[in-house]
Amino acid sequence: MENITSFVRLVCGTGFDSNHELDKILLHLQTSLQKVTQELVELQQSSDYKLGLYGPYLGRSILELSMTALIARVDPFKILLMKGKQEQPDYDLGKPHSSAIRWQGDVVDKAVSNIWNDKSLKDPTRAIFGAYQVQLVLISSAELVIDEGSESSMGEWYAQLSSTTPDSTIESIKSKINTAYSSLSKGIHHELLIPQESVLDRDTVISLLNETFYIVASISLLISQIPYAYKKAELEQSFVDYKNSKELELS
Repeated sequence: MENITSFVRLVCGTGFDSNHELDKILLHLQTSLQKVTQELVELQQSSDYKLGLYGPYLGRSILELSMTALIARVDPFKILLMKGKQEQPDYDLGKPHSSAIRWQGDVVDKAVSNIWNDKSLKDPTRAIFGAYQVQLVLISSAELVIDEGSESSMGEWYAQLSSTTPDSTIESIKSKINTAYSSLSKGIHHELLIPQESVLDRDTVISLLNETFYIVASISLLISQIPYAYKKAELEQSFVDYKNSKELELS
């Protein structure tokens, strides 16, 4: 499906060489994201029960696969280190590893009051939505996208993306991704002690999943235009992929 291809390309990039280590990782993530997205699109034809049972799992899988791919594109060292650890003969599935991707620390992180303070610079956060990525690259990328884009070139999501200042747009996406991650997790960990369908009914699950598509596509669009991002995309192609990704929304 063209829309799924556009969405996955926006997240992972394109033009991979299977002889290169980082490309192997991104090809693996690309294939996994393609499969999970396809499953999610097809799930909307299922019963309310199945959508509520599997939708949160697939939605969070899309979040995690996508964020891992985006980390690979802006911080390849982290991903190569993680893969190297997993290839060791003594790698233990039964325990946490310091090299693993963590939502808190790799995707989002604590606020930094002064990014140029010596104390802050001793161990600067490299999270996608961390203070340094936001201030040094993401705001400029958002300015470029908003200035060069339009509803005609980027589709209906452009109005939402450009409705405020670039820094506020990034803060909004950050807030939405945390909410989506937490909400989808409620449907995975079975922590609800009330009937799941009473809070994760069909309309709520579909709304969360559509929000996930918007969040992932939007941050992927911004990262695809960072000058040093791996597999940096042409702006025009990214706009087309962003516009097509909107068509994945469930109904």
